[in-house]
Parts: sequence; C-alpha cells; structure tokens
Amino acid sequence: MTEGLYQEIKKLFEVIEQYKKDIETLGSKKEGFKSVNTHIELAIKESEEATKKLIDNIMETSSEIKEVLSLVSQIDNEELKNKIISKLEKVLSQLTNSLTLLEFQDILSQRLIKISNFISDVEKEILKILLLFGINEEKSEDRKEELREKLEELEWKKEVSQEDVDDILKQFGM
Repeated sequence: MTEGLYQEIKKLFEVIEQYKKDIETLGSKKEGFKSVNTHIELAIKESEEATKKLIDNIMETSSEIKEVLSLVSQIDNEELKNKIISKLEKVLSQLTNSLTLLEFQDILSQRLIKISNFISDVEKEILKILLLFGINEEKSEDRKEELREKLEELEWKKEVSQEDVDDILKQFGM
C-alpha cells in the first residue's frame, strides 16, 4: 500500500514539474502572438486601401462612361449610336455590380478583427496563468502582492499592450 502511495506521489510531482516547464515555455510564445496580430492588422489595412482604390476607380470610370453616353447622342448613325449606348450601359452595369461585390471587404475586415481580438484574449489568458503560477511559486509576500495587483489590473483591461506582456514576462525572467 505504501509503495502505491509513493508511486502516486511521484507521478504527481512529475506532473507538477511538467506543468512548470510548460508554463516557462509560454513566455516564448509572445512573439508569435505579436507577429500574428501584426499580420492580421496589416491585412486589414491593405485590404481596406485596395478596396478604397477600387471604389475610386469604379466611380471615376462610371462617371467617364456617363459622360461618353451623353456625347454619343451626337452620332448621326442610329444603328452605331444604339450599339455604342448598349455596350456602354452594359459596362456601366458591370461596374455597378463590381461595386456591390466589394462589400466582401467589410465582412473580411470584421472577421479578421474578431480573429485578432480572439488572439489577444488568448494571450491575456496565458498571461493570467503565468501570474497565477508566479503568485503560487513566489516566496516573498511583497512580491506576491505585486503579482496579485498585476493580475487584478490585467483582469480589468480590455486589451493587453505589448508593454504589459513584456513587463509580466520580465518579472519571470523571460
């Protein structure tokens, strides 16, 4: 019976040691979170800029086509005039449809923002775990209180800045 208890305690200590190692490796993940969020923010920005340029181009082209349509009325040949008007109206319709299709960009940006927020939330939760781990491992009561204050501050923040991440990880020597 004591041998079984000894084995269970030994397994428990191994699990605790593995947990400590896993916690320490969390610090190395911070650059990954930062990099992913940077890429997402860049994708949102570039997508919005490209969409704005496309909209501007479509609007300008539509305006030019409307002007050409008004000039076409000066053509004497009715058959040619009707063909030109028909083609220009078709192009104008396609441009209007293209403008409508650009709504996808707004949806894409919203999805990317949700992903970015999710990643920030995960990063925040990891930092909370690190702080809780630090509070439990810390021997000094002053240091424990300092870590508790950081944890409480982190709980109330909507977003975690890179400075917050660096500061917390620095406290653990990471």
